Amino acid sequence: MAQQAAEPGGGAAADAGPESGGPAAKARREPGGAPAVADRAEPGGVAAVPRTPPGGGAPGAGSTDVPGVARLRAWTAGWSSGLAQALGAAVLLVTECVRKDVAPFGTARVRVPDGAGLPGYAADFPRMAEALDAQWWFRAAEAARDAFGFGEPRAALWAAVCAALVVRLNVDGPPRTQCFLSLAGACYCLVAGLSALPYLALAGAALPFALLVGGLAVVLATAAPRVRRRAG
Repeated sequence: MAQQAAEPGGGAAADAGPESGGPAAKARREPGGAPAVADRAEPGGVAAVPRTPPGGGAPGAGSTDVPGVARLRAWTAGWSSGLAQALGAAVLLVTECVRKDVAPFGTARVRVPDGAGLPGYAADFPRMAEALDAQWWFRAAEAARDAFGFGEPRAALWAAVCAALVVRLNVDGPPRTQCFLSLAGACYCLVAGLSALPYLALAGAALPFALLVGGLAVVLATAAPRVRRRAG
C-alpha cells in the first residue's frame, strides 16, 4: 500500500518537475508545432529576444523601412527626377536616330556645314542651331553640358540615362550613392534637353512618341522592384 501511495505522488512530482523549471523549462509551442521565439531559452536561463536586422528595421523588414533610407529612396526614384530622366531618354532616342543624317549629339556646329548633304527633313537644322546659339541661355546650357560631360556629351547622356534606370531597378544598392547618381543624372538630362532643342525639333510629330517611350522606360524601371516583391 505504501508503495502504491508513493507512485502517484512520485508520478505527480515527475510530471510537475519539468513544468516548474523557470525560464529554462520546456518552450511553449505555438499552433503548428513551432516553438515560440520569445519562449526559447538561451544558456543561463535568459529568454531569447528576437534580433533586429542591420539597419534598425523590424525583424523581416527590408532596408527601405528605415526612415532615412526611405527618404533617400524617395529622392532617388521620385517623380521629379523621373521627369528629367524621361526627357533625357527621349533626347537620347531622338539624337541616336538622327545622328547619321545630321551629326552626333553635341557636335552639330562642328560637323554640319550649311546645307551640305542634309536630308530634306533636316534642311533647316544649321539655321536653327545658329539662331539658338545667339541666345545666352542656350550657350550656357551647351557649356554646362560639355563641362559636366567632360567633353563627351553623347557618352555622358548614355551614362546618365542608364544610371537612372539601374538605380530604379535596384532597391538594394547603397542609398546615398544611388541618390547621388540619380539626381546628378537628372540634372544632366535637363541640361542635355535644353542643348538638344535643334535635334528635338527634327523629330517633328514623332517627338510625343519619343517622350512617351522615355516616360515608359522610367515608369517600368520604377515599378519593377515592387512587382518582383509581390511575385516573390
